[in-house]
Amino acid sequence: MEKKNFLYWFIFTLLAIWQLPQFIVALVMWPFLGRKELVADRHFNFCWKGEKMSGGISLGPFAFVSPNSGDATIAHETDGHTVQSKILGPLYLFVIGIESIFWAWLYDSKKYCYYDFYTEKNANFFAKLEVDKYCRLKFKNS
Repeated sequence: MEKKNFLYWFIFTLLAIWQLPQFIVALVMWPFLGRKELVADRHFNFCWKGEKMSGGISLGPFAFVSPNSGDATIAHETDGHTVQSKILGPLYLFVIGIESIFWAWLYDSKKYCYYDFYTEKNANFFAKLEVDKYCRLKFKNS
C-alpha cells in the first residue's frame, strides 16, 4: 500500500468529522467482523471483506461486505453508499442508513427486487451499476 501524504490525511480527517456518526458506528462494528481483508481503497473510501459479515453495509468512508461479495457489490457499497455518506454527512444515517437497513430486513424478495428501493437505486447510480431482470447487480455496458 502506498504511503499517504499530509494532504490526503487532512482531507480524510475533514471527511471523518463530516461523517462522524457513521464513522463512530463503523469503529464500533470493527471488532465484530472477524478477520478482514481490504479489497478496495479509492477516493477516501475503503472496503473490507469481513469473515463474519453477511451482506454489505457502508458507514462513512468504510464499507464492509461478506467474504463472497463480487466486484459489483463492492462497487455498490464503496462507490455508491459511501458517496451518499460524503454528500449527506451527519444526515446519512437518517436519510439512507436506517431506511436501507429496514428495507433489507423487511422486503419480500418474491415481490420486490432489493435494488428497487430509493436508497439502493441512488447508490447504483453513483456506482454506475444496473440491475438485470433477475435482480442481480452488474456494471453498466457489460
